[in-house]
Amino acid sequence: MLKRNIAVVVLAALVLGVGAYAWAEGAPARPASATATAMAGVPAVGGPADAALRPMRPAGRALLRRGVHGDVIVKDKNGTFVTVTFDKGKVTGHTGSSITVERPDGKSVTLTLDAATTYRGIASAADIRDGKGAIVVSKGGTATTVAQRPATAGTPSA
Repeated sequence: MLKRNIAVVVLAALVLGVGAYAWAEGAPARPASATATAMAGVPAVGGPADAALRPMRPAGRALLRRGVHGDVIVKDKNGTFVTVTFDKGKVTGHTGSSITVERPDGKSVTLTLDAATTYRGIASAADIRDGKGAIVVSKGGTATTVAQRPATAGTPSA
């Protein structure tokens, strides 16, 4: 039972990460061919990891799309279990060392940005745009990943 629960949590975290990356890269919300789009550029290796990349049931996708906050226990590179948190919402403010996100549930979260923070869709903390949506993955109050759609040509600056 415990192994199954861990597998479900790891699968959800993997799908959330892939979804956050696609969202940050400006992928269309509903691709014409979900299987071809999801598997483009992914080597066919086989095994349990590939099963996690297959399209989820519509109910699972809808649940992840609606998620605004979550704590997930994952195994890090050293084999140690760690708790990571994700928050999705609108950036209400940022500096070179912090980001504040207001979630749709009305809660505001301020997280620290450091040299180890990675960015998806944007190059650095200087490219974070206030007023735009973002997903922030954090560990212990420090952002590990910030995903935000990049500014596109013809879009007014916020």
